[in-house]
Amino acid sequence: MSGVDDERGANRLAAQTFMQMMVEAFQDGLHEVASLSRWLLATLVVINGAAALTVLPLKMAPSVKLAAAVAFLIGILAALGAALWSLYAFKRVSIAAATMVGYWLKVADDGQRLDALEATMKRHLDQAVGSRATHLLVFASVTAFLVGCGLAGWGMLT
Repeated sequence: MSGVDDERGANRLAAQTFMQMMVEAFQDGLHEVASLSRWLLATLVVINGAAALTVLPLKMAPSVKLAAAVAFLIGILAALGAALWSLYAFKRVSIAAATMVGYWLKVADDGQRLDALEATMKRHLDQAVGSRATHLLVFASVTAFLVGCGLAGWGMLT
């Protein structure tokens, strides 16, 4: 019987340790990601918006001017899409974190750990944190900005 008690005691200790570490890491990561995300997305919206306004008075063919302005507008929309997707990803992270906290509280109470559930929760948390859609939309915004700059430069030279 002492083997079962020892295992439960070890699981309770693991739960208390992991839960505290997870909460601290989540809070630290949340503050850092939120700050970087706001900075990056605001910058993308501003540079694309400023570029769209800057290209309007330039002397170039109207079709090239329109194409450059549309590229910058796509850059703005992609940055806003990245911001909205980040909010959705944060919701997923919050749900996964709440599930994990509830699980570790249960483990701390009865000492039963479920390896499959731990692996599933970790996978969901990793997917939510490493959102490819946000990265893709940020890349699209930067690419649209560069395309708009190229079009504006080409239009001024012709």
